[in-house]
Amino acid sequence: MSDFAQQRPMSKSGWRPEDQSRAGKPFTPIAGWIDVALCQALLAAPLKLLVAIDGCAQSMAAFDFLVGDMLLRERDTTIEVLHIFDDGKVNLRREHTKDAIKAYVENKLMSSVSSKRYRMTWKQKTAQVGDMICKHIGDVDASFVCMGFFGRKGKKDLHMLTSNLFEVLRHGRCSAIIFKDEDASMMPRDRPTKFVVSVSLNKAATKAFLDALHLSKPGDEIHVVYVRGYLEDEDSDYTAELRAKYCGFFEGLQETSTGVLHKFHDRQTEFHMIPKQSRETVPQAVVRYADSIEADFLVVGTNAMRVEKGKGPVGSISLQICMETERNVVVANWIDLDPRVYEKHIRRPSNAFG
Repeated sequence: MSDFAQQRPMSKSGWRPEDQSRAGKPFTPIAGWIDVALCQALLAAPLKLLVAIDGCAQSMAAFDFLVGDMLLRERDTTIEVLHIFDDGKVNLRREHTKDAIKAYVENKLMSSVSSKRYRMTWKQKTAQVGDMICKHIGDVDASFVCMGFFGRKGKKDLHMLTSNLFEVLRHGRCSAIIFKDEDASMMPRDRPTKFVVSVSLNKAATKAFLDALHLSKPGDEIHVVYVRGYLEDEDSDYTAELRAKYCGFFEGLQETSTGVLHKFHDRQTEFHMIPKQSRETVPQAVVRYADSIEADFLVVGTNAMRVEKGKGPVGSISLQICMETERNVVVANWIDLDPRVYEKHIRRPSNAFG
């Protein structure tokens, strides 16, 4: 299977990049494209949401939003609610107890969706909570794990991740939706959702764009952004290639011949080069743009192989964006696999709970 850049859909002008080679001109595939078979499989696969809740405002708001919005509009989406409790803890607030959480979650799910589309799992803490969540991600083959940013202990340091969240970003083998909103009314129900996707020429960034597409609904806005250097007025070879990559992708969404991709033709997609201001960092520029359009979700990419290479679970720019913003964040986890390996070991034909 050839690179997605070589297979990407024909533009409105009828030109494909491989035509350049046929015309006797050299063609270098655009960097960061994911094989077309994987793109199709990722976007066609039903969403499997794993929501780790602990009774805190953010995790409960995330649960309310996902049940009241995504489950209702995406009929093949399923949700698993995971609560890890510690009977050794006393003096918990009532809303943080396992019985109170279970009663609330069960009533909400039973009144909203078919029992075939949800599952509740309550586990006694037997190891570090982050480790247990990571294991459960693999057990249920989740496509997204959803968590609150702060946890029950509340806001401490905006520039530090909780240990559980850090562990999930480090070893969880799926993308993560990190909720910072503390009330479901703050989230985009009954209105278009605004996504801001921070990109560069790598596959993790491409996966971030695909995740934004996958989570979106008709009419949503997806703003793909790249921060250009201070005083850099003209496109470099790098920025020109990046612009061509995503503009070609946007055109491909409109082509009826592109199969699964065309399903997302009614999203509002935009590409923006953000000029970095004096003494401003790249993460600050991305957050500034997200604030200017009142974005609901900031989407960044990371490569699952970073940890195996001895690096942090999320790149420095992506991590700083997570810390700088007050908005909800999607950390798209890219696992660099051959498409045949993906098809055999990761893709699943069914999404219903048996």
